[in-house]
Amino acid sequence: MTELAVLLLQCVSCIGYGAVLLRLLKVDGELQWTQRLSWSFVLGIGVLGWLLFFVGVSNLFSTVPMLVVLVIGALGLFLLGRPVGQSYITLTMLEKLLLAALFGALTLDSLEGMSPPADADTLAYHFATPKLFLEAGRIFFIPRAVDGAVPMLLQMTYASALGLGGEIAMTLWTMVAGWGTALLLYVIARSHMSRAWALTITLIWLSAPVVLYGGGSGQVEIRNAGFVLLGVAALMRVRETGLVRYAAIAGMAAGLFVASKYTGLLFGAAAIPALLTVRRWPLQVVVFGFMALVAGFQWYLWNFLHTGDPVFPMLFPMIGDALYPYWDAAHHQALQNDLFLGERAVPDTLLWMLAYPFLATFSIFAKFDSERAGMGPFLFLIVPFVVAGFWRFRREIKSGPWLVAVSILSVFYVLWFLSGSSQRVRHLSPLFPVALLICAYLATRWSASSGAKWPLALAALLSIGIQLAGHGASSLNYARHVFTDESRDAFYERNVSGYEAVKWINDNLTDQDKVLFIDRQLNYLIDKPLYYAHPSNETFADIRPDAENPGRYYHQLQDLGVTHILTHVLTNTLNTGAATQNVQGNGQWRSILAAGCAQEAGRVAYRSIRSRSLNATAPITGQQLILRLDSGACVLEGQSR
Repeated sequence: MTELAVLLLQCVSCIGYGAVLLRLLKVDGELQWTQRLSWSFVLGIGVLGWLLFFVGVSNLFSTVPMLVVLVIGALGLFLLGRPVGQSYITLTMLEKLLLAALFGALTLDSLEGMSPPADADTLAYHFATPKLFLEAGRIFFIPRAVDGAVPMLLQMTYASALGLGGEIAMTLWTMVAGWGTALLLYVIARSHMSRAWALTITLIWLSAPVVLYGGGSGQVEIRNAGFVLLGVAALMRVRETGLVRYAAIAGMAAGLFVASKYTGLLFGAAAIPALLTVRRWPLQVVVFGFMALVAGFQWYLWNFLHTGDPVFPMLFPMIGDALYPYWDAAHHQALQNDLFLGERAVPDTLLWMLAYPFLATFSIFAKFDSERAGMGPFLFLIVPFVVAGFWRFRREIKSGPWLVAVSILSVFYVLWFLSGSSQRVRHLSPLFPVALLICAYLATRWSASSGAKWPLALAALLSIGIQLAGHGASSLNYARHVFTDESRDAFYERNVSGYEAVKWINDNLTDQDKVLFIDRQLNYLIDKPLYYAHPSNETFADIRPDAENPGRYYHQLQDLGVTHILTHVLTNTLNTGAATQNVQGNGQWRSILAAGCAQEAGRVAYRSIRSRSLNATAPITGQQLILRLDSGACVLEGQSR
């Protein structure tokens, strides 16, 4: 019951904080109750994360201060007001069927919310970092690129749920926070199309593979989609009314996206051309920019104060090696190869930019990651309707509020594709609901005016059927845990690769030990002091693929206070000697072992998980060693650092 109480309090607190801001900006009186509710909840999620940053950097990251922040926010619920108007709505049979399908989708979502977290990125840092902050009682700087020194506004809301209600409260919170995006999508859609179509695109969104992949986990894209929707809705109001107060809300939404992920910077930039189309655009741009700065500055200032680089480590080439802490040229090149070159499937040219949406939907190329986190078939099935609708209503779009949405979607996509970053399709998911809104609006308008309704309805039915089938299949894994007496350990044994090592470490090491490991999915699960090493994201333990200096590596481990090493997977553990095995990168432990600087403390079987959704586990293919550092007979002691 504690988990549900914390979940309810956090939801009410977010709605309250959002309602306060809407009242201060004098917007609430112009919105219907459902609009106030959805806008308040999404906005309040960001406000809660924004406030908890200051709690954390003040060394107050504990239950009582967090509870105070939540209770204060909950008081703002009284500003939301009561729903007015028709108390009973008559639904058609189609609408009842769509609501039943939505309820079914939410029920399947709940199975994941009631299960332990299992997504690799979530375990690596989305949940692991808040856990570390809570253990320390403060927010501290993590000098690691990509997943350490990054914007973490949404992770602050995970921390309050975890700190007050435990793990299940946190997983339930990520589920409900993701539903906030779906609620806002429905409310916006309902303002521009029939209830049936608003329910339809909401269901398509909730059951899309990319939402199933990240919606119930700690990954931030689905919750960032809520900030994007709020920003677009507010800017459409600016276009309609010319009121500066909506530019302020749009700026806050953009800033909250900026404070949650670096791609939010692209959204902020994409909003500027849209603002140039509204009345009094110079003032609107200034207000938008100021509010975005206030909402989004925290983590960038945090990085700057510790490194001199607000987007650590992207400005390394400009600042230079001599003045740049926690980084060096070798790791910068490794990061470029790993992140910017290693995750790009096609060149950033105009031709490939036009082809990418098709390829990312239908290609199974691993670098797109679309086979498990794609957008679904609906948008491509309705392309003819969208094109016809755009052409027929082009003058209306040009002169109306939809120009803002089309502009933001187009500019963001161009900036993202040309940025040189990862081409995994899920990074576009914050703009996916905007694309759904635009395409559904154009397609339904054209089909209604031309009388060709059944092909569009068939496309929606086919998409929903395929996606709900996938949703059901992916939920079987969580249903097995929820509806049986399966233990947490048993769940992880069939969902997390290498979990046997976690059990050994938690059972055999003490709080005075510290283990170094490279398997990111173990970060959240290990309950003892730890250090997560990475070949390109951090410099304190140099395990770049071509690194080969065991003496320096050994001293780095000593400086970190590491007492144990969890090795990578060994397919042949009978021969661990340095003479016949790889001794570079994360294999430098072999030289340390051969030099008498470490002793084997234990070994565990390694099982790889091929697919959580399909419950596909590989047979045991190797082992992992747990080494204990021992300087007694170490011949590396005298080697230079």
